[in-house]
Amino acid sequence: MTARPENAHQARLLRLLRDGGARSRAELSDVVDLSRSKLFVELDRLVTCGLVEQAGLAASRGGRRSGVVRLSQRLRFAGIDIGATSIDVAVTNAELEILGHVAAPCDVREGPDVVLDRALAMVEKLRGEGLFDELHGVGIGVPGPVSFRDGVPVVPPIMPGWDRFPVREVVGQRLGCPVLVDNDVNIMALGELHAGSARSIDDVLLVKIGTGVGCGILVDGEIYRGMSGSAGDIGHVRVDDNGPLCVCGNTGCLEAYFSGAALARDATAAARSGRSPYLAERLDQGAALTAAA
Repeated sequence: MTARPENAHQARLLRLLRDGGARSRAELSDVVDLSRSKLFVELDRLVTCGLVEQAGLAASRGGRRSGVVRLSQRLRFAGIDIGATSIDVAVTNAELEILGHVAAPCDVREGPDVVLDRALAMVEKLRGEGLFDELHGVGIGVPGPVSFRDGVPVVPPIMPGWDRFPVREVVGQRLGCPVLVDNDVNIMALGELHAGSARSIDDVLLVKIGTGVGCGILVDGEIYRGMSGSAGDIGHVRVDDNGPLCVCGNTGCLEAYFSGAALARDATAAARSGRSPYLAERLDQGAALTAAA
């Protein structure tokens, strides 16, 4: 199994190096609440286990030059985004720069065995391209509520057969590295926090409208999941008791009004009724292309 940080101090040092790049030991001493001797002990442990490496000497700050450390250049991570109708897989280095990416259509309703086998085959495709020899961590996003602690989906409305399926355990055993599983919109919110428009904002609501509707909630820079892990699962909040049928089987859900399928349904109705000549033209063009194929 891949090496992991031994304590909270080491985890904090790894986050600082991930987000800020290489730093001298003196610079790290300025921002962490550790004595210099304790800091050096923790850094040396991270170097010994292969998570951090030496990177030369920093410019002098008036005395001996301090050693520079950075995340190991051999570290590789995989991100697996399982959507309702597709899978995306990417491999990154330690600074989360994308080194390679593949995508493929896939119906999440085929169940966890089929979908995860396909996702892992895509990971192996990237391995075959020489992007990594060993993975040091994997993050998986799924389109439904997740018990983050247990690494399993929990009663996901559009994922039949996935309830309590041990996603983290199965993928971890297959790839031999730590695995985290979360709701896909939570992961999108973390992405914005790390490298997007939320980098300087602590409290954020990120709303995703695609095949489904979801919300990632950041409070004080941390994902808020709620007691059951479904705090942002707004797609199946009922907004109208007499509304249209939703894919989850209930009526009047927010998703039944604003998901991709709902927008396509309403656009088709507007085209066929003559309310939108533009959409009618587009519908005819689509039918012609289908017939020609």
